[in-house]
Amino acid sequence: MLYPQILNIKKTNRIKQLLMLGSFFLAGILVIVNFVIDSENHWSLLCILGLLYVWVTVIYSMKRNINIASHVMIQMIVISILTIGIDFVIGYKGWAMTIAVPIIIMAANLTMMILTIVSRKRYLKYAIYQMIIFILSMIPCILMLCNLIEYGILIVIATGIATFSLFLTILLCGREMLQESVRRFHF
Repeated sequence: MLYPQILNIKKTNRIKQLLMLGSFFLAGILVIVNFVIDSENHWSLLCILGLLYVWVTVIYSMKRNINIASHVMIQMIVISILTIGIDFVIGYKGWAMTIAVPIIIMAANLTMMILTIVSRKRYLKYAIYQMIIFILSMIPCILMLCNLIEYGILIVIATGIATFSLFLTILLCGREMLQESVRRFHF
C-alpha cells in the first residue's frame, strides 16, 4: 500500500521564506523603477497589491483542504471584482469588462473543462460550481447585449468557451448530474 508523501515542513518553510523575500525584493525594484520612469503614476502600487493578493491566495490554499472547483469560482469572482475596482480607481476606461473579466472567465471555464476531463468520477462535487461559473460567465455577454458595456470580441469568445464547457460537462457527466440532482433535490 502506498502512503502519501509527507511534506518536509522545514524545507517548505524555507522555500516560502525565499519566495517571500523575492517578492519583497521585486516590490522594491518595482517602486524604484516606477519613480525613475514615471513618478506621476503609481502603477507599482497596483503590482504590489497583485503580489499581496497572490500571497494571500497561496497561504489560504495551503492552509485549507478545499474543493478545487469552489476555489476556481471564488478566484473568478474576487479577481473580477478586483480588476473592475482597479478600472474605476484609475478612471474607468472599460478595459476590465471588455478585456480582463473575459480573460478571467476563459481561464475559469478552461480550468473547469480540464477538471471535467481529468476527474470525471469525482466531478459531481464540482457540478454546482460549474453551473455557478457558467451563470456568472454570461453576465458580460448580457451587459454587452443590453448595450451597457462596449462590444468586445473577448466577451464573445469567453461566452463561447463557457457554453462549450457546460455542454462538455453535460455530455460527459450529464446522467450522473441528473441522478445526483434527483437524489439531492428530490425531483
